[in-house]
Amino acid sequence: MMRQIDWKKQLKKVVSALNRIIKAGSVVVDTSAIISLFRGQKNAVECFNLAQEIWLPVTVLGELYCGLRKCDNPEKERMRISEFHAQSLIVNNDEGTAIRYAEIYVNLEEKGVMIPINDIWIAAFAIRHELPLLAKDAHFSRISGLNLISL
Repeated sequence: MMRQIDWKKQLKKVVSALNRIIKAGSVVVDTSAIISLFRGQKNAVECFNLAQEIWLPVTVLGELYCGLRKCDNPEKERMRISEFHAQSLIVNNDEGTAIRYAEIYVNLEEKGVMIPINDIWIAAFAIRHELPLLAKDAHFSRISGLNLISL
């Protein structure tokens, strides 16, 4: 059985995401959003084009380099990562991010809805800097206080 797609709902979601990026100006990006961009997914391309400034957590950069081991053309992908890196603001985690990380971790653990550890760091980074997070992974919605822009 083929799943029906609610195009009106999807369009509304994309427009909402685009408006939030325009309002914020800057956006933190998750690895899933960058992969969507690299694959040429239209909504990802539109979101990236609207952002005035892309904040790239060092955790995401590490995940991208780990992904090189799994791809067919690692040298081509390394170039794409370098080009993306050159157009982004690379920011390390600090004590404020670590405090947010601990809060999120404990909250998710208490609820029994853990997500990957790196994604907790990425969400903590976005919350710490009071910026929206652009991501495709739905599990980010489990984090309270996160301004999530879902692809």
